[in-house]
Amino acid sequence: MKATTIEEAKSMAKAKSFEKKHKDETIHIIYCNRTEYFYIDTNGLIRLWEQSFGYYVNGVYTAEKSNS
Repeated sequence: MKATTIEEAKSMAKAKSFEKKHKDETIHIIYCNRTEYFYIDTNGLIRLWEQSFGYYVNGVYTAEKSNS
């Protein structure tokens, strides 16, 4: 799934995290600089041009820690 804003991505990820088939599974929010979209997926693979914003598990959001 892809979204154009972080708010839209968080909403989609939260909804997906409440689905029965994703119970206790991490739903990642990843931003891709190349496409300028946020992606929501269960695969947290991060490439060099992507940035992780956070993730949902059972409707609970956890933000990624900043490296600065």
